[in-house]
Amino acid sequence: MIHEDLGLVRRGAMKSRTHGGETMIRRAYWGVIASLFLALAFGTGCTSNTATAPPNAVITVAANAAYQQNAVIGTPYAMPFSVQVMSNGSPVGAGVVVTFTAPSTGAGGTFSNGQTFISTTTDANGIAKTNASPFTANGTAGVYNVIGASPSTESTATFNCANTGLPDPALATIAGGSPQSTTEGTQFNSALSVLIKSAAVPPATAPTPVGAGLVVTFTAPDGTFQDTGLDTTTALTNASGVATAAPYVASSVVSGTTPYNVIATAENGVSVTFILSNTLMPAVITPVAGSTPQMTTSGTPFANLLAVTVVDNTTPVPKAVEGAYVTFTAPSFTLNSSNVPSASSGLFWDVNAVPPAYDLPSVSVWTDASGTATPPAFEANALPGTYNVTASVVVSSGTTLSTDNETPKNDFVLTNQ
Repeated sequence: MIHEDLGLVRRGAMKSRTHGGETMIRRAYWGVIASLFLALAFGTGCTSNTATAPPNAVITVAANAAYQQNAVIGTPYAMPFSVQVMSNGSPVGAGVVVTFTAPSTGAGGTFSNGQTFISTTTDANGIAKTNASPFTANGTAGVYNVIGASPSTESTATFNCANTGLPDPALATIAGGSPQSTTEGTQFNSALSVLIKSAAVPPATAPTPVGAGLVVTFTAPDGTFQDTGLDTTTALTNASGVATAAPYVASSVVSGTTPYNVIATAENGVSVTFILSNTLMPAVITPVAGSTPQMTTSGTPFANLLAVTVVDNTTPVPKAVEGAYVTFTAPSFTLNSSNVPSASSGLFWDVNAVPPAYDLPSVSVWTDASGTATPPAFEANALPGTYNVTASVVVSSGTTLSTDNETPKNDFVLTNQ
């Protein structure tokens, strides 16, 4: 066919020369050559199909619910373990086997089959649960993981579990953060934390910490916890039974002389109350007239109570800072075998406390409506000499206003004679 076509072109060219069309003929000749070349080179490619292999299935197993929970030793966990099995981002459907496995030793538990592992299958949505197989904590307190896995994939789902002691409401106490005050809208200086214990279980004779993993909920009337941005948050107890909330920021509402409560709760009726106060920003702390300087005979109380007033920086007349928690601190000392003090100082005697508190090197009290904080009586120790007692108040987290860091110092100057 190619030779015949070329012949036609030549004959057409010869004929055309007689009519003066040589240029036109040459263009036609090379055009035919180019068309034939392209047809031979690419004709087969235009009709061929290249098959592409489908991608390999990527199967994953992920915790679907109750990935973190706790139970008292010897009792069932409240929520079943649940996973979702996916293939390339879509549920695998029914029938995929998933095995849930707890530790074989130490803190752990057993499923309804009495074993530390059990298998189940996914439903139409690719979800596998242990609904019919409640998981019961064993008798060992501690934290551990239950793993959900499928033979069809190396991916696993992890459930964080904790076996704890039974919290005893009577053995739940504040571990830190109460009472305290801070300037409105600022972070409190001390974290809110609770210590929770279990009653003694024979053969033990003393209460023990509940252990790690108990969920404790902290709830405030306002203000925000930094981890949630809300007025509530949760925290887990550590191995010592202590749960510490995320930093807490006071609202812009000034409490006045009436502090408010933040409540920490846990299962079995545990409830602990923190006493907090939001104040105007303390700017000046000054000993009350007559409280410094003073002197007294060693071993006797000073005649005038130590007291300070706290005000803000409002001009021209500063405002009293109500509801501020002021701490009074005397120099520390020890007694030798003959009961002789190592330094001149004294101790506070709070006869109004319930029960009465004696021999206190430091006490804290709230300011009243006039911004005045008055501690209980202060008694000189047996060593003559002059010394300072300081008063301080928290402005915000990490910032304290003290009689000792003002210029000039406003400490109480006391002398034991």
